[in-house]
Amino acid sequence: MTGTVACFSESITQARERFLTACDRIGLRVVSFRSDLPDPSGTTLHCDTTRLGSPEARKSVVLCSGAAGPAGLYGCAAALGVLTEGGFRDLPRDISLILVHAANPGGPIWPYLETTKDGEAVWSDDILSEAERRFSAFQQDKGFDWNRLAERPLASMSPPAWPGSVLKSIADTWLSDMRDVCLIDPRSGLGPSGEVAFLPCSPDRSAGYDRAVQWFAPSMPTSDIDIGTTPCAGGLGSLLSATRHTEIMLEVGTYSLSGQFARTASGRPAALTACPSDPVWRGAAWRAVRDALRLAYKGLARD
Repeated sequence: MTGTVACFSESITQARERFLTACDRIGLRVVSFRSDLPDPSGTTLHCDTTRLGSPEARKSVVLCSGAAGPAGLYGCAAALGVLTEGGFRDLPRDISLILVHAANPGGPIWPYLETTKDGEAVWSDDILSEAERRFSAFQQDKGFDWNRLAERPLASMSPPAWPGSVLKSIADTWLSDMRDVCLIDPRSGLGPSGEVAFLPCSPDRSAGYDRAVQWFAPSMPTSDIDIGTTPCAGGLGSLLSATRHTEIMLEVGTYSLSGQFARTASGRPAALTACPSDPVWRGAAWRAVRDALRLAYKGLARD
């Protein structure tokens, strides 16, 4: 359990330093992109990318979280765990693994997650109203058509995780020669603590949707799979229209009934953590990443 917990960091600055160190230790080439959006502390944010596996591979798995703020630290842990906890040992020879290491600096929740007395990031009841206000300002600035966005869930309305130029550079750098790509977006969610859900991001009944169900959730009734139109991996898949791609969101629940009772008994307001520090949760979250990668490899290998 110690190793799986060790891949989690407490800040994006710490996460980046550890990721770059791990890449350097095993001699991986890193291509970095700078964001124009500072984090709340004023630190310049970077999106760091690297590839494992054969450069000749034409099939690839991309591990890229589009989650905003502290919730994005799960995606950072997933990328670091691949390098430090043996997450690439199952990588087939004809498949490459692309790691996109970053916490989303541009989502509507950033940086409005509140903290407890101990500095732990939490989901608050005010997040959705604040997100709606920020998106309203964003759409007015960009001239969005509200009628076109009618009935879409709020989560799907966030600006891309990174500017379009950064996403295009990632696609051009690592995915331009690929013929088959599987995008995995790990993030925490509001389900029961430690409960794992694989959620297809492609339109209902599309070829990408059907592949996602077949590869990741063959026993799950398709009627139970619904993610709306939330963009996977910050919208990276939208740049792969000429490449067959499968998009999946890996969501690990954070709601703990016992945790809520404990908070209430201690006098703290009940809240849901965006990236729990509980070793049991972090262990389950890392195992979910390993399982998702293995399922993606098997899916790409047989198709």
